[in-house]
Amino acid sequence: MAVTRGKIYCVTAQQIIEQIKQLDPKEQLGVIRFAYKLDAERQLTGKELSRLAARMTETDDAAEAAMIREAIVRGFYGSKKKNA
Repeated sequence: MAVTRGKIYCVTAQQIIEQIKQLDPKEQLGVIRFAYKLDAERQLTGKELSRLAARMTETDDAAEAAMIREAIVRGFYGSKKKNA
């Protein structure tokens, strides 16, 4: 939802995606960086954490298990903010 001069507009995710596609590559890169940062900072839902835990128990690859374990910890606690 966006508010412009007292008017409220509802915007869907698909409409936002279409607008992002119209951006030049440099601006798209900024959006991508923002999305990665947002994803890294948010805590995961219980369902998302459960899926990661299931994946970790199913893998035989130690490197993949370590990456999944890191994602679970980050997803549970969220990204640690740096104290300036």
